[in-house]
Formats: sequence, structure tokens, C-alpha cells
Amino acid sequence: MKGFTLSVGLLAGTIIGAGIFSLPYVINQIGLIAGVFYLAFFAFVYFLIFLMYAALLQTSEEEHRFIFLARKFLPKHLAGFASLTAVLDLIFTLTVYLILAVSFLGLITDLPPLVALIAFWFFGSVFIFAKLSFQGAAEVLGTLAILAIVVLVFFSGSGLPDVPLFREINFDKLLLPFGPLLFAYAGRVAISRIIGEYRKEKPAGRPFSMKKAIFVGTFIPTAVYLIFVFGVLRLAPDVSPEALSSLSFLPSSVLSLLGALGILAVWTSYFMIGADVRENLKYDLKIPKWVGSLVVLVFPLALYFAGFQEFLTVLSLTGGVFLGLEGIFIIAMWRRAFPSHRLRHFVFPLYLVFFLALIYSLGGFIL
Repeated sequence: MKGFTLSVGLLAGTIIGAGIFSLPYVINQIGLIAGVFYLAFFAFVYFLIFLMYAALLQTSEEEHRFIFLARKFLPKHLAGFASLTAVLDLIFTLTVYLILAVSFLGLITDLPPLVALIAFWFFGSVFIFAKLSFQGAAEVLGTLAILAIVVLVFFSGSGLPDVPLFREINFDKLLLPFGPLLFAYAGRVAISRIIGEYRKEKPAGRPFSMKKAIFVGTFIPTAVYLIFVFGVLRLAPDVSPEALSSLSFLPSSVLSLLGALGILAVWTSYFMIGADVRENLKYDLKIPKWVGSLVVLVFPLALYFAGFQEFLTVLSLTGGVFLGLEGIFIIAMWRRAFPSHRLRHFVFPLYLVFFLALIYSLGGFIL
């Protein structure tokens, strides 16, 4: 039971992150009923992707990462592209956190946006080089901060959201949630840790169902997301893309607490992801340590100053393009490894979901 509970917590905690702040705006654009459907649908999509990724990881007794699997199961030219995609996904995610940090610091300080950006970047970057034991504790702290935001927002209002249950859905709005929801449910890095926990518990006579742990760990965030969306839309029907900045009418004490919790959440995630990028570059791509450190320090800031400053645009690009490609690569690897598996009937529909996200997000960004 301990292994199962820990595995569920690892996956749910990894999934729940910055993506939550885009969901009230996205669901407001399509209506509450469609929003609930999309949340449940993408939770199921990622449940299948996580099962596929877990099966791929279990083809080896050693602990490996996405880049190793790409080299093992994909043609050489695609493996290199997949590896680059995995790194770019994390770098763009760091840029998303920089954008959020500026917004959240604006709730609690009068710092100019440029000063707030540099201050957050500096303190986030310093802790990329912290000890792993500290980073593990920080991961828990960041998840607790987001859960505290959800509870605080939910209990700050009363009644029902003043948002239509249904909205007229055109083609543009039909695909609008794809990028943000792929970002909101991304939690692939937790799967290897779940497998590690299973391998530790099984010899001790405490095996648990990984499939059930992945299912519960994927759908718990759905409940958290619904509570947050309900709470925000009840307070601010005309919500902004990053949610919390729409709540400036709340008492200053509540607003300051929300801002502080938001900063804590994105700060811990920033240096955790930064450390992961550095490790990927060092161990999987064999890039010198100092070069990897320079990449993780400079590239997110460079992207911000290059014009990637709109939260929903960058988040949708990251989710739709890079996570869309990641999903496609995982399915392709799984097909090569398990051509006769009973889940093979889900391959085409899953491909379609990730291809639609990729085309829509890339096309929207270019246009």
C-alpha cells in the first residue's frame, strides 16, 4: 500500500504544475460542459501514454530516460530529433515559468517587470545546482503551494460560476484546449520513478498494480483542476490567461498570499526542471557540463527577451508542439516494441490527438 500511495503521489504531484493557471481561461472560452469533457478526455489520453511509456521503460532492467529509449527504438535520424525535442520542451517550460513569475510578483511587489524577471531568474538558477535531497523536498513544497492556491481560491467565493454551460464552438475554439491540456497533464518523468518504486516493493513482498497507480495518479489532477477552474470562474468570469492576475479585486492580504504561493510554486518547479535539463544534456547527449549549465541558464532568458512573453501563447506552443511531438514519438516507440499488444487499436486515435495539437499550435504560432 505504501508503494502504491507513493507512486500515485509522485505522478499527481508531477502533473500538477503551471498548466493549471491556463485552464480557467481555456474552459471559459469553450463552456463548462465542454471543459469537463476535455479534462476527462486528455486525462485518459495521458493515462494510455503513461502506460505505453512504462512498458517501454520496463524493456530494460536498468534505469533510463526518454532519450535512451529514442535511440533504442527509433531510426537514427528520428532519435536525434526526438532528443532535441525533449530538451527544447523543458527549456520552453522554463520560459513559461519566467512569464508566470513576473505576473505573480506583480501581485505582491511594486518591482518593475524587468527587475522582477531578473530577480526570479537569478534565484531560480542558483538552486539548479543545489543538492538532490533539497530538490526532492522542494518538489513536495511546490505541489503543496499549488494545492494551497486551489483551496484558497475555491473558498474565496461562493455560489455558481457566471459562465455558460455551453458556448458556440467553432473550429478555432475546438482545438484551443489541446496545447494547454497537453501541458497541464505532462508528467512523463514520474513514470520511471514509479517503476523504481515497484521494483523496490516487489522483492519485499509488497507488489502493487502500476496500471492502477498510473490511472489514479493521472485522474487526481483532473479533480484538482476542476476545483480550481470552478473557484476562479466563480470569482472572475472574465478571467485572464494566467488566472491569478484576474483576482486583483480580492483583499490585499489574500492577493499577497496567492502571489507568494504562486511564486513558491513556480520557483521550485523552475530549478527542478532546470536541473533535469542539465542532467539530460550531460548524461544523455554527452554535452560538457559547463555547456549544459550555460544552456539552462541562458536559453530561457534569451527566449523571453526574444519575444516569448505571452503566457498562453508560449504554453500552447510548448504543449502543442513539443509535447505533441513527444507523444507521437512515445507511440512510435511503443508500436515498434509491442506490435501485437492489445492496446494497438488506440494507436491511430492517439496519433490523431497529438497531430492535431501539433498542427494547430504550430500553425497558430506562425500565423
